[in-house]
Amino acid sequence: ESTVPKIEVFRRPGSARPVRHFKHPSEYGFPRVFLVKEDTGDWLRVYLPMEPNESTGWVRARDGSLTTTGYRILVDTSRNHLTVFDGDRVLVRETVAVGTGGTPTPTGHFYITMLVEPPDPGGAYGPYAYGLSAYSEVLNTFAGGDGQVAIHGTNDPSSIGQDASHGCIRMDNRAITRLTRFLPLGTPVDIRA
Repeated sequence: ESTVPKIEVFRRPGSARPVRHFKHPSEYGFPRVFLVKEDTGDWLRVYLPMEPNESTGWVRARDGSLTTTGYRILVDTSRNHLTVFDGDRVLVRETVAVGTGGTPTPTGHFYITMLVEPPDPGGAYGPYAYGLSAYSEVLNTFAGGDGQVAIHGTNDPSSIGQDASHGCIRMDNRAITRLTRFLPLGTPVDIRA
């Protein structure tokens, strides 16, 4: 998690000028977190919450604090399954809805960037939505947002198990509520076809 108001991202460790920066807290008021890919001591290579998916950059280690988690999520879009692990132990297995053929759920290595409680828990996103570092590869915008992919609840339980979304991963509302009790920001999320 960031400890400065602006995280500078560099192309290489020790580069003279940053190529990008991220505000902390985020524009939505959440702590700015990154998933670390490589740690050299003074520098961290991190996954960035931006397009193209799985982008990485280097940040100064002193600009944040490191935490670890044993939790990880695996989404298998071919089987419409989501599995939560703690180390090698399976904690949760759920059937989910994923993107349609025209708006597929992107595959790759991502992480949780935020946890939102939508204003209407009975609405399309259910009671909770985990924003991911993943973005739709076909939609630049969606519902007034920027095409960010999420794991969220739903007001259409009949869609669970189907390829029915615009790229997000829909879960049963009780299941997403259960996840919010223990999954922290920064949890790795692997999405496979």
